[in-house]
Amino acid sequence: MKHYPIFFCFNNDYVIPAAVAFYSLVMRSKVNVFYDMYVLHSDITKENQALLISILQNKANLKFINTHSFLDDFWNKGNFDFNNRNTQFTADTIVRCFSSRFFPDYDIILYSDVDVVFVDDISELYNISLEDNYLAAVKSAFLKSQYEELSHLKPEHYEMLKDTYFAGGIWLLNLKKIREDKLEEECLEILQDNTIIKRWNDQDIMNIACKNKVSYIPLNYISYPYLDMRIQDSNFDSHYSKEELYDSLFNPKIIHYAGLKPWKDYCNKSEYWWEIFHYLQLPCTNIIKRKNQDDLPIKTVLEKKTKKYNTLFKICLLMLVLSILLNIILFFE
Repeated sequence: MKHYPIFFCFNNDYVIPAAVAFYSLVMRSKVNVFYDMYVLHSDITKENQALLISILQNKANLKFINTHSFLDDFWNKGNFDFNNRNTQFTADTIVRCFSSRFFPDYDIILYSDVDVVFVDDISELYNISLEDNYLAAVKSAFLKSQYEELSHLKPEHYEMLKDTYFAGGIWLLNLKKIREDKLEEECLEILQDNTIIKRWNDQDIMNIACKNKVSYIPLNYISYPYLDMRIQDSNFDSHYSKEELYDSLFNPKIIHYAGLKPWKDYCNKSEYWWEIFHYLQLPCTNIIKRKNQDDLPIKTVLEKKTKKYNTLFKICLLMLVLSILLNIILFFE
């Protein structure tokens, strides 16, 4: 049995998505694969920690490391675009940039988001050759079509990253190299530099700090459910070939619900998430805005009803006008 270290960063609100992700990870792992799992957090309750441990069914170790909110002050003062502090982003999302201090006994460790479902074993990622690179990650699929996603960067950073910017979701971190080059110190400088806008938080920090010393992971390790719709756009362009794009859709290793979340909105491949949610009989916490994959968010339901009633009103109005016209014609005859 071979042990593989992997860690996650999230707060107490994201325990239920984490439960789905954790269960899918261990259930899809090969027989000889055993994960040593870690959660970096600042507020996960003992009750929720017990819930997450229980669903693993002794197929992995799980330890919780309290970060004691060491980044909160930087988060509150940092130049983060789109007011991300009030959305799904929290200080916990940038802790992953400082992982080497929490795992001094590891030279290499895998990081994963928890808004994911693992649909295949991912242990092959640990065989990626990092050489002198700081990490391995998935290059963004949308850079050539949506250059504005990086428009917040300084010109020198944009030129450096416009063809190489990597996404979040999954990172294989070379902790030994990160410690040797004191990369965390550079991340901290970027975090505190208010002349650098951090729109995508941890991604921006690590992309700027790594200066393209990156190995790349295939796109099917963060398969985007909405990619099939983007590909149909005649203006869509990507650094990936058509074959690579469709392979990520047809043969996903990890489904990454970046953007739309199955527990909040309708999105493609949400059935993977809901099947695990119902199988584990997980509770509906405050972030769960739907009851199952067929439920639509309240706003969407209201919009559909409004559209329906507007159509009925227009039909009735047309019938009324036609009736008046018919009466006028009959009157003059």
